[in-house]
Amino acid sequence: HLCMHLSLFAFGLAMQVAMKGPSAPTTHTTQPIVTGTTVIGIKYNGGVMLAADTLASYGSLARYKNVKRLKQVGENTIIGASGEISDFQTIMDMLESMNQADINEDDGYTRSPSEYFNYLRAVLYQRRGKSQPLWNQLLVAGFYNEAPFLG
Repeated sequence: HLCMHLSLFAFGLAMQVAMKGPSAPTTHTTQPIVTGTTVIGIKYNGGVMLAADTLASYGSLARYKNVKRLKQVGENTIIGASGEISDFQTIMDMLESMNQADINEDDGYTRSPSEYFNYLRAVLYQRRGKSQPLWNQLLVAGFYNEAPFLG
């Protein structure tokens, strides 16, 4: 009797696993796991500067000590991010794809830092509205037409 009960229990678990296969709903990050904290930006007369530490924490554990959270996009823009590191990687994949599309056009056009800033503003707002937020705080800095930008 006990063996039959265990067999039915195991069958029930197997059915639950099978049902969660390809038809399972997509899940998203509900809270940051691996995070970085400090990024600062300063705009001054004739220039702009970003700085960041390189520590990323896994929960409360200072786990990764050499994480780069300042990344260049295109010729004249730098993105700095605090928050969830994997979400920053997702953001950089999007921006690098945009930059590569500009290069492929081969028309000499390059996006300005303010264009990247406005794109990111729209993406972050749209993702938050769909309950799929990117858990980052971003700084966008660069030069375009000889003018510094910080957003």
